[in-house]
Amino acid sequence: MSVDTPVQVGAGLSTPVRRLGREKLAERTVETVLQLTPDTEAVAATLHGAGLRFSRKAETLRREASRTVRTEAKGFDFSIFADLDELQEQARLSLQEAVDTFLHLLAQAEDERFQIEQITQNTTVEQRLNDPAFRARREAAGRVFYQAWHGGHWIAGAWEAFGKVFDAYRKANPARPAALASNDTGHARQDLVARKIVSLDAWKSADR
Repeated sequence: MSVDTPVQVGAGLSTPVRRLGREKLAERTVETVLQLTPDTEAVAATLHGAGLRFSRKAETLRREASRTVRTEAKGFDFSIFADLDELQEQARLSLQEAVDTFLHLLAQAEDERFQIEQITQNTTVEQRLNDPAFRARREAAGRVFYQAWHGGHWIAGAWEAFGKVFDAYRKANPARPAALASNDTGHARQDLVARKIVSLDAWKSADR
C-alpha cells in the first residue's frame, strides 16, 4: 500500500463496539455518571493526539456546577417536599437530562475511539497523516470525548452541592411520624419539575 493511499476509516468497522457494557449504560443514574466519567489524563492524551489543546480543570467544572446549584437553591421553598426522599427524587429528576446526554456522548466517544485504535493498528503514520478524512474523524472523536468528560464533572459538582442541600434539609426537617406525612405531593412534584433546581443551560452553554 502506498503512502498516498487513503485510510479506509470504515472498512471492517461498521459495527459499533461499546466497551461500557449495556447493563451499565442502562443504569441511567448519577452514580453511573460518577463511575464512568473519563479519566482526565486519558482525555488530555486523546485531544493532544488529535492536535487539540486541553485547558480546563475538573475542579473548575465542579465548582461551577456547585455554584449553580447553590444559587438556584438559595431562597427556594423546600417546605413543599413531604420528606427527604421526595427532595432527593426531584433533585435526580432535575439532573436526568444531563445524565442522559452524558451517557449518549460517552457511548459515542468510546465507539469512535475503539474504531480509531483499530485503524491506527492497521495503517502507517504516513497513511494517517496524508488522509484528511481520518484526521477529521480523530479530531471529532476527541471533541466528543472531551464533552463527555466535561459533562461528567459538571454533574459530579452539582451532585456534591445537592448533598449539602440534603444535609440542610435533614437538620431543618426532622423525620415526622408517618401519620403526619401528607399524601398530597402531586402539586409539589409538578412545581419542582417546572422550576428545576438546577439550570442545565449552565452545562449546555459551557464552552466545549
